[in-house]
Amino acid sequence: MSEDGARAATTVIAGVAFAVSAFAASLAALRAVSTTRDPFSSSSSSSVKTEDGGRRAALVLIAHPDDESYFFAPTVQALKRANVETHLVCLSDGGEGGDGETRKKELLRVKEFFGLEGMCVVETDDLRDGMDREWPAKTVMAVLDAYTEGAPATFDYVVTFDAGGVSGHANHVGTHRGARQWIEERKNSVVKASDVGKCPQVWVLETTNIARKFSGAVDWFASYVECLMDSRRVFVPSPSPLEVLRAVRLHKSQFVWYRKLFVAFSRYTYMNTLRRID
Repeated sequence: MSEDGARAATTVIAGVAFAVSAFAASLAALRAVSTTRDPFSSSSSSSVKTEDGGRRAALVLIAHPDDESYFFAPTVQALKRANVETHLVCLSDGGEGGDGETRKKELLRVKEFFGLEGMCVVETDDLRDGMDREWPAKTVMAVLDAYTEGAPATFDYVVTFDAGGVSGHANHVGTHRGARQWIEERKNSVVKASDVGKCPQVWVLETTNIARKFSGAVDWFASYVECLMDSRRVFVPSPSPLEVLRAVRLHKSQFVWYRKLFVAFSRYTYMNTLRRID
């Protein structure tokens, strides 16, 4: 090997070693943070307790089966770790490719894997899966009304996408739009009754730029510092990225090669940052 070739090889090896070291250090830091900061624990949460002193409850609102695993898994883990009763509402069966029934069964397996207390998959023409489909906010609001009024739990939290929808997918954005209008109407209605306690906290999953999105665990420091500087944001690290991977793999019909790369490099496998909008 020539001197230039040896120098280039040494540079590559050093770069790979640095990247691996940075990733390993980031995972260690995430593990340490996950044991000291729990945004949904009774000690750090400002949510109103139920009148009978029972468990708090959360509704995670997603657009497609697998959103809960690829994007919201750290939040679901945090909710379950804090013993929060957790319900999953999926606004479509994700069946644009004709595999809606398969995807619903896969989502049910994830529900059982995480031990979620409730799950609903909505099937209506207004909320059909599709990159070019704009979902009516009123239909999303009607789903939220129906589920929150029919469920045995009184919800303390609603968690969903922010305006960027993580990936910019039109269905994700429509999910956020409907949830935002729903909480605004809910707040207006409870103000008249002077009972703001009946209004749940609404937390949205923050969208980042593409560099941070695919920086994996390395993004923990920037995310953590941002949340420390803003009282309406919380940093939610995954206590077990391997558990996230197992949940993702339950969506077998969707676990193709590029999604395998996504789950390895996506920051959403390792952490969530949530912002309160209510």
